[in-house]
Amino acid sequence: MNSFRGRYTNKIDSKGRVSVPAKFRAVSIAQGLNGIICFPPLSEGKFIEGCGPAFSEEIDRMLDRLDPFSEERDMLASVLLGESAELMFDADGRVNLPDNLRELAGLTDEVVFVGAGPRFQIWEPGAYAAFAVEAQKRVPGFRELLKSTQASLRPEGGGGR
Repeated sequence: MNSFRGRYTNKIDSKGRVSVPAKFRAVSIAQGLNGIICFPPLSEGKFIEGCGPAFSEEIDRMLDRLDPFSEERDMLASVLLGESAELMFDADGRVNLPDNLRELAGLTDEVVFVGAGPRFQIWEPGAYAAFAVEAQKRVPGFRELLKSTQASLRPEGGGGR
């Protein structure tokens, strides 16, 4: 498995530790890191972005394509790299979420890990529930954005369900 998939709810203990879902740990470990990388989101929403080393390297490549002295690159690097944290798994598969990221996302006693392919998100459960309702309403309008690379999966004549 090379991607983060699924939704898992876990408790944060009094020390700020949370158990990373086993399937998410497996993805990151397969990519060569016994931990995860977390950083603030670039989009609106109260959550933390997370990934393994493969997506982190992609972020580096995206930043490398920008003018190294541009204001935009400096700001993006500040958020994506400067505010990021490499969090190593303990013997029980837990990581210690940094205070700044927990506060940013409004995380207190419980989190929802949400897979997003090459990355994942860590949400406060109520915030994710509201986001999920909105996503379910809006996602039918995004269907055309998904284009299959396999001819056998393309609908005939553009018809839908």
